[in-house]
Amino acid sequence: MADFVFYQQFPNPEVAAPLLELLRQHEVPFETSLDKPSFDPSFAHNETSTHYVVKLQAADFEKVRALEEAQNQELIRQVDPSHYLFTFTDTELADVLLKPDEWNSFDVTLARQILQDRGTVISPEAARLLRQQRNADLAQPEPSQKAWILWGYATALLGGLFAFFIGWHLYTHRKTLPDGRKVHAFTAPDRLHGLRIMVLGAVMLVLLVCLRIYSKS
Repeated sequence: MADFVFYQQFPNPEVAAPLLELLRQHEVPFETSLDKPSFDPSFAHNETSTHYVVKLQAADFEKVRALEEAQNQELIRQVDPSHYLFTFTDTELADVLLKPDEWNSFDVTLARQILQDRGTVISPEAARLLRQQRNADLAQPEPSQKAWILWGYATALLGGLFAFFIGWHLYTHRKTLPDGRKVHAFTAPDRLHGLRIMVLGAVMLVLLVCLRIYSKS
């Protein structure tokens, strides 16, 4: 059986619902999953770092894109004039096209149609460039994690196991782009600090364990 591969990600299952319903109607096999950090050092359970991912078999990609486009064109002809996108400014509509990963397929198509009706035509090539720019923006690493680096070194020196997980998160964490690529979430210097924190934390933990064993002997 063919493997399921990344097709599209959404901020939450509700935004993905129209696509999932379309897939069920046309009996297209799919899988879903939550893409989230395996370890959140802040323990804040930040939902903005979690994405709802829809996976398809690669052979179904073009079929599903065609189904989405056909459905969107039909829905546009029936769209309620009170739909919230009609209240958006041109700049806000352009932002929808720039960040299609934050919207469902219909909203993106409707935003493009509204702009066209207002005299601003977004060509397929322009839409492609917008998606490329979005991917480039999202691929940028997070700002320097100075606070967590300092906390990591401090807890590592104390022999805390927590330090190892901070370092491991800084060193290994990746984020998934809308096109399915995974890139490192943090800068190269921060990742190097993460590696050092892991090693230091592990060494200090082993030393503390040895000292406790020696003190009891």
